[in-house]
Amino acid sequence: LFELQNDDATDQRISHCGVLEFVAEEGMIIMPYWMMQNMRLQEGDIVHVKNATLPKGTYAKLQPHTSDFLDISNLKAILEKTLRNFSCLTTGDSIMVAYNNRQYYIDVVETKPASAVCIIETDCEVDFAPPLDYKEPEKPRQPTVPASKAPAQGLYLASWRNHGL
Repeated sequence: LFELQNDDATDQRISHCGVLEFVAEEGMIIMPYWMMQNMRLQEGDIVHVKNATLPKGTYAKLQPHTSDFLDISNLKAILEKTLRNFSCLTTGDSIMVAYNNRQYYIDVVETKPASAVCIIETDCEVDFAPPLDYKEPEKPRQPTVPASKAPAQGLYLASWRNHGL
């Protein structure tokens, strides 16, 4: 596992990753475009790479960018399959889930027992935060009825019981 650091970003981006294969020329790394975006890197930028030892992950809280991610049938299986391609998760990162010719982005909101964890051969509990585009449904407004005209609560409940409700 490796720690990646972009010192040129205004917020000094740090992430972690594993290696798929060692094929880049010496002194160079090749990373997916979504990871470059996450690290705020452009092609040719300098990134510091160092070896990292991360604890086994026990918990991750994820937040989809869009609500339609939650409409995926068999979401658990798709997420498990996707996370098999990751060796670690870092709080603050965004990861991409490809499904049905679409790309869904998910923020890693929290990880335990540390802010960066290894997810290779571990059981990791996953929770979801509400999607970034989620809007709380508006509560229907109850018409205000003057207390003198409102039905007595006991009578109202009695009428429900009489109708088998």
